[in-house]
Amino acid sequence: MIVLEDEKILLTVKEFARVSGLGETCIRNLAHVEGFPALKNGRKVLIHRRAADKWLEEQACHAGTAV
Repeated sequence: MIVLEDEKILLTVKEFARVSGLGETCIRNLAHVEGFPALKNGRKVLIHRRAADKWLEEQACHAGTAV
């Protein structure tokens, strides 16, 4: 059985970078930001796709209201 990226709940940094349009370095940096939905499994970082999409959307909304 093959699981497609859009069906997966957890994505690797590379996979999330591809679907989000952000760079891998940016995603790795975000993984260290408090509140960003990233899990660390040893050296591997996994991103909770739906939660990360929501988190990024909230950040964009807050940035839009900043003066």
